[in-house]
Amino acid sequence: MKVLLALLPLASACALDSQTLNEQEVITSVILDFDGTRFEFNDPDGDGGENPTIDPVVLAPGTYNLTVHFENRLEDPPEDITEEVNDESDQHLVLFTGSAIVGPATDNETGPLEQAYADQDVNGLPIGLTNTIVATPGTGMMTVTLRHMPPEEPPEKAADTVDIVRIDGFDSIGGSTDARVIFDVTVQ
Repeated sequence: MKVLLALLPLASACALDSQTLNEQEVITSVILDFDGTRFEFNDPDGDGGENPTIDPVVLAPGTYNLTVHFENRLEDPPEDITEEVNDESDQHLVLFTGSAIVGPATDNETGPLEQAYADQDVNGLPIGLTNTIVATPGTGMMTVTLRHMPPEEPPEKAADTVDIVRIDGFDSIGGSTDARVIFDVTVQ
């Protein structure tokens, strides 16, 4: 199991204007919920370093509704960062890449998980907090990336953003990575 940039600050909705620095949030947990079956990345000390745990994703073949959640468990009670991502959905995008994924952000023709976005922001663009997954037997790696894409001229989150990631990778789009976790995937 691998972790890449698993903990990065998440800009909150606290900015007063473009010249005010956003208050930063910490993401300690990324939770994947496949119709009630949960798999988690958890970094209990919140520094992105020493002791994170990552559940392997093990599913039976079938169709699933996948919801993605982000939390800061250093707070008591834990802070649900997903609410802020949803509130700023026009500025956030969850992308699914890796050898396990056949979907809009990959060129893969085969893989055990076929992903499709099932949610949209106010501009009709995908968010990625809710997805449809079709699972078929196989194994691979799934990278879940939360990208913060603040509005600029031209807007950084656009109709072709997912296509650009598929063709040219993450360095070809604007914004910054708030969280990135790699999950092992097995569909039996």
